[in-house]
Amino acid sequence: MTISEAMVLQRTLRSRISDLSSIRNANMVRSRKFYMGDDREDRERTETELQYDPQVVDTKITELELFLFKLDAAIKRANAKTEIGIEADVDKLLEPIKAKA
Repeated sequence: MTISEAMVLQRTLRSRISDLSSIRNANMVRSRKFYMGDDREDRERTETELQYDPQVVDTKITELELFLFKLDAAIKRANAKTEIGIEADVDKLLEPIKAKA
């Protein structure tokens, strides 16, 4: 995998983690209302059921976060070893501009 591919994968996985977190926090329960008979107010019943097992969602989020940690470390390790062929005098480049006398 190239560094560029890894960085794209990082963005994709962060988005996936965000989606899974939303599922875990808000959309895990499906509600249904049942109306029986003519008098809806007296005979309305709501059922709720879990759509996803919270432990399974949490486990998946943890796996993705651990992989992101390892991926980030690998990218930084690769960047530390990669040299670019530009020579520059940093002190000269960053010295302040001298005012006109």
